[in-house]
Amino acid sequence: MPIHPKGCNARILLSSVFGPYAQDDEFGSRKINPMELYHNQVTREQGPFSLRMFHRSWGILMIQKNISAPTTVLDFPTRDAFEAELSAHDYDIVGISSIIVNVGKVREMCRIVRRIAPRATIVVGGHVAAIPGIEDMIDADHIVKGDGISWMRRFLGEDDAAAIRVTREIPRPPSSPRWGVPWVAISVLRRHFSAARASI
Repeated sequence: MPIHPKGCNARILLSSVFGPYAQDDEFGSRKINPMELYHNQVTREQGPFSLRMFHRSWGILMIQKNISAPTTVLDFPTRDAFEAELSAHDYDIVGISSIIVNVGKVREMCRIVRRIAPRATIVVGGHVAAIPGIEDMIDADHIVKGDGISWMRRFLGEDDAAAIRVTREIPRPPSSPRWGVPWVAISVLRRHFSAARASI
C-alpha cells in the first residue's frame, strides 16, 4: 500500500455525512433513512418508552485518537459547515464515513472536495464501503473496507500494530428537546412506582 507523501505530517479532515437527515429530498427519504437507531429501528415498538439518543461518529473519533497526524473531525455537519471547513484550511486528506443509505451524500461530498480542495486525497469508509461497485459510484481515491484505524496508520506510514487507544469523550446531546424524552419518562416512572410503594 502506498504511503501518503506527507506521511504523519498530512493535515486530515474526517467527517460524517452532512445534514439535514431523515428528510424527503434529493439524497433520500425519511422512510429509507431513519437516523435514530433506537427510536426508528431497535425500540420503535416501545411507544413513549422508546429510547431517543444521539450517536456520535465513534469510528472517525477513534481514528483521530489513534493517529499522530493533525486531524479535525466534523460530526454530522451541515453542507455549509463542511464547505467552510474545506475552504478555511488546506487539508491533505479528507475522510468521509457513512452508512449505506447515504451514498448520495457521500457522492456529493466527494464533488465538493474536488471543487474546493482538488489536491486533497479522498478516503471513504464505513458501511457504505460494502456497496458492490462503490468505486464506480463515487469519486474517491481510496475505499476502506475493514478496520479504518490500521488502514489510516499504514497510509500515514505509522505502526498499524500499535495498541489501540480508546476515546473517552462523553457524547454531548444535540440542541434538540427530544434528547430529554426518555429521561423524562424514566423520571415519571420512578415517581409512579415510589408512590405505589408508599401506598402499600
